Amino acid sequence: LGQQYETVLDCHEYLMGIIERKTFKRWFPKAARTLVWRLEVRPGYGARRAFAMGRWGITLPRWGRNEPVMIHELCHLVVDYEFPRHEVAWHGWQFCQTYLKIVGNVMGPEAAARLKAEFKAEGVRFTPPRKKREMTEADKQVLRDRLVVARAAKARKQ
Repeated sequence: LGQQYETVLDCHEYLMGIIERKTFKRWFPKAARTLVWRLEVRPGYGARRAFAMGRWGITLPRWGRNEPVMIHELCHLVVDYEFPRHEVAWHGWQFCQTYLKIVGNVMGPEAAARLKAEFKAEGVRFTPPRKKREMTEADKQVLRDRLVVARAAKARKQ
C-alpha cells in the first residue's frame, strides 16, 4: 500500500514533491500557492488517527506515514482551498475526485484504476452530481399528453 516513511521531515519532503509538480499547480492553483510555503507536517504523538488541521497542517502518527494516508490528508487541505466550504462534505465527491486525481498522478494509473473500481463497488461518488434537466413548457405538455393516453388505456383494461 505505498511506501512507508520514517520521519515527519521525510513526509514533509514527500508532500512538497507532490505540491511542486506542474500538474498539481495546474489542477489546484489556490492550494499550491499557499501550501508550497505554508505546509506543516506534525508528528502524531499519541494520536490514534491522522488528520488535517486548519488549512495547512497535517498530523501523522507513525502508522499513517505512508503514501495513501498522506495523500488522503493532503486532499483535505486541497479541497478546503479549491471549493467553497459550504458546498463540500468532508469526504464528498470533491474530496474523492481530488484524491483520485492525485493518486493517479503520484502513485500511477494502476493505483488510480484500483481506487476508482473500489469507489464504484462501494457506491462512492467522485464526479459532480448531474444537473437536473430544465423542462420547457412544451416538454411538460408532451408528458401531460402521454399521461392522458396512459390513463385512458388503463381505464379501458379495467
